[in-house]
Amino acid sequence: MEHFKALVLCLSLALASELSLGQTLYKGDGCELRDGKPGICTIASECPWFLAQIVKNKRFEDRVSCGFEGAEEVICCKTNATARPTGVRSRLACEQVPKYNERITFHIIDGEEAGEGEFPFMAALGYPSEDGTISYRCGASLISGNFLLTAAHCIPLNDRPTVAILGTNNLAPGNPGVVINLKAFIPHPEYKSSRSYHDIALVELERHIENEPDVNPICLNDNLDDLPESTVLSAEGYGIIDLDRNLRSNQLMKVNLSTVAWTKCNQSYADANLLKNNRKLAQGIIATQYCSTGRENDLTKVVGDTCQGDSGGPLQILDDGKYKLIGVTSFGNGCGSTTPNVSTRVAAYIDWIESVVWAS
Repeated sequence: MEHFKALVLCLSLALASELSLGQTLYKGDGCELRDGKPGICTIASECPWFLAQIVKNKRFEDRVSCGFEGAEEVICCKTNATARPTGVRSRLACEQVPKYNERITFHIIDGEEAGEGEFPFMAALGYPSEDGTISYRCGASLISGNFLLTAAHCIPLNDRPTVAILGTNNLAPGNPGVVINLKAFIPHPEYKSSRSYHDIALVELERHIENEPDVNPICLNDNLDDLPESTVLSAEGYGIIDLDRNLRSNQLMKVNLSTVAWTKCNQSYADANLLKNNRKLAQGIIATQYCSTGRENDLTKVVGDTCQGDSGGPLQILDDGKYKLIGVTSFGNGCGSTTPNVSTRVAAYIDWIESVVWAS
């Protein structure tokens, strides 16, 4: 594949002068092939049809160019007639999500309590204990009436949750909330428990959920680019809030974070000697992961951060009145560390999510 990518890049640069001067299209736009059939503008090296038919058979005159993204040519990629561009189904679902009143969030280490109903997509996954009680140990996000999105490491084969609770900010017994049984678990097919990559999973609910107080799905972000560092991200969860006492929170906590570019994040992990001989991060921090960090508390010098128990929970922005899910909390270097925490980048998995959640 790397050979193909190099070949495609060289050919694209060499053939750039031959492109027609028509309207420029962009990756994800619909387009028309030479034979009049529909296609989708795709980076040439990521289009199986282009690699298998055009490059292999040297039929470059059959390609239709959409333009360039950096040095790489974007071509009209042949797809199945019924295929839809990435993100269409999730965007349509997002249109049905009501807007929320914008709230100011503050700086579940060095965090603040979330307001009632502030995060109506937030779910906690409940695991059965030996004494018959339920222990809530991971977070998740409601992304449709039937599915939660969480971290794959939160649903190991030998210790899977049985219920989820939504519509509440407090897990203490007797507090209101919607408790729902879980039907099926779908970890990403490339996830391996021995690695920290593709740490994302879907959880199917036993019944469709709608019209419940303080419960609504979150929209999915489908833009692969990092957000500007000035964009305020927020994360929430019921994880550890006191490292000294290993104290978890019954109250939903929130923290403000900012983006750290994954290349910079990778260097931070390397500088902290966290990549050497680390089999779980054999490739370092990669583009399908999203890094963020909090501010340092002036008094305690603790950095705002997620912690154990927050795994699987959301990392999101509030955009035009709607929350958009940027990442799924995956791991970090302890809690309150100056090393960025790492989430699974939701935009990198839109195709897979849509193929399961909105299959029809």
